[in-house]
Amino acid sequence: MERYTCFDTDSLRSYTSTVALDDYPPSNPPGELITSFPRPPSGTRNLNSVAANSPRASIKTFRRNYMVHELPLLQEPNPWDGSDQFHPVQEADCSYDLLVPFDDSCEAPLHSLERLADIMFSPEHMLSILNNPRYLARFREFLLEERPRSLELLTYYLNTCKALKAIEYANALVRCAVDLPPQAITVTEQVGETCTPALQRRVHEALQALTDEELPAFITSRCIGITSRVVEERVRGTLPRKFQGTSDALAEVFCLTDPSRRDNPIVFASEEFHRTTQYGMDYVLGRNCRFLQGPKTNPNSVRRIKEAIEAGRHHSELFLNYRRDGSPFMNLLQCAPLCDSQGTVRYFIGAQIDVSGLAMEGAQMDSLCALLDRQRNSEAGAGVEDAEMKEDVRPDEFRELSELFSPRELNVVHQVGGNLFKPIPAVFDRNWKGHSRTWSTADTVEMEAIRERDIKTALFRGSLTGVYENYLLVRPYPSLRILFTSPALQIPGILQSSFLTRIGGNPSIREELLDAFMAGRSVTARIKWVTRFNPQGRDRWVHCTPLLASNGDVGVWMVVVVDDD
Repeated sequence: MERYTCFDTDSLRSYTSTVALDDYPPSNPPGELITSFPRPPSGTRNLNSVAANSPRASIKTFRRNYMVHELPLLQEPNPWDGSDQFHPVQEADCSYDLLVPFDDSCEAPLHSLERLADIMFSPEHMLSILNNPRYLARFREFLLEERPRSLELLTYYLNTCKALKAIEYANALVRCAVDLPPQAITVTEQVGETCTPALQRRVHEALQALTDEELPAFITSRCIGITSRVVEERVRGTLPRKFQGTSDALAEVFCLTDPSRRDNPIVFASEEFHRTTQYGMDYVLGRNCRFLQGPKTNPNSVRRIKEAIEAGRHHSELFLNYRRDGSPFMNLLQCAPLCDSQGTVRYFIGAQIDVSGLAMEGAQMDSLCALLDRQRNSEAGAGVEDAEMKEDVRPDEFRELSELFSPRELNVVHQVGGNLFKPIPAVFDRNWKGHSRTWSTADTVEMEAIRERDIKTALFRGSLTGVYENYLLVRPYPSLRILFTSPALQIPGILQSSFLTRIGGNPSIREELLDAFMAGRSVTARIKWVTRFNPQGRDRWVHCTPLLASNGDVGVWMVVVVDDD
């Protein structure tokens, strides 16, 4: 590879990414430029003939001559200034408009990746995680493993939400019962609802703190887990074909900075760093990396990176950067200190990976994909009738409050909840249903719970726990290792063993099963089930069904095992 000896215009042109920006045709010498410049019209020649016969100078030629020769002629006064041959056209201002006049009331359209970044790191996405039990469990597990000090903030948010829901439930009781007393009670004034703006601000502040600090860390962790595997496969040379043409920059975009110099400038950078950012070496070296920032770069991300460098610690961040042409890309940055034998930080190494494609696909986060789907449906006008119907239904404040109960609180409710109300037998309910008056709220809830219990018993009768006694969950091809089994099949050594090693008998059956696993299609076969205690095999049937992931690939195989009668 050609080495760069100096940082002049030739070094900039050496990169393919910058040729298109400065690739101008060779210019004429200054003398030829002056002689070829079109002369002003005289009184005996009309403007049309001059325009037809005069050579048209290229704007690129003028720009190139300015860069090389500085074009001193353009700095001289125009001798024809004020001539009677030139008169300005008296037209309205709009006559010179090349674009539709910009409406200050409307914002300029954003790039699709910029819009996605706004949604990805928004409070709405944080709420999408906090309001879903499955997403919240993943988020809490991440905090427990990676950021245990932030668990206090999450607990504070949940407690403030619980307090707010409790007040809303109290207001609902006041609205529906307390302010509607029976005739025996004389009412002089309404109790009214309790307004808690201070508590609402606390909830908002806690949510904003989670959004600013914990949500980016959670998303970054998810992207690191995915990207690290891709990089490993890239190094091994085992990436699938779908990555061809997009993996060249993996594990090759690096820059090294010197914190001992003013503003921690870049002192070394790889060639792929220049290709990725579209900035030439003569521009990059000696500058801080902040030239990659743009209008939608998250300032909190910049602050966290700065704090990590000042503290001399490792940091990873997922945030929006911009190339030289102004196009954004989602940058997964890893910034690590390089220390000497004394532990002194000498340099910082920065590794960048463009994960824009992963981000546009939702970063494999169900919470983000669900939020994007809701927003797309809202923009398309879908579900308008459902939204109007929901507005007519009063929210269930107690349900919303109960969803925030902790396990300890739920245990208390389970132990002493409803002790003031004697449960009414179902027989009594059936005998007196036609003669009873309107049930109280507690009785109605109790009867509804009994009915739901009966319905659930009928629904879950004949479920997987009853019909499928023996089943396996197997990794997709080529691993085909057994991940999980039903209790009836949990014998020593079966977990993480190869599924095909359990298949005995005719070798052609193994081949057919293998072909089905490779093709990702369902298959049923009669096999010899081999175990350590029965090497000859036991006749059984297996029915293998692929469970697909969101991208259509096989995520796991569900294998139902049935004895051969």
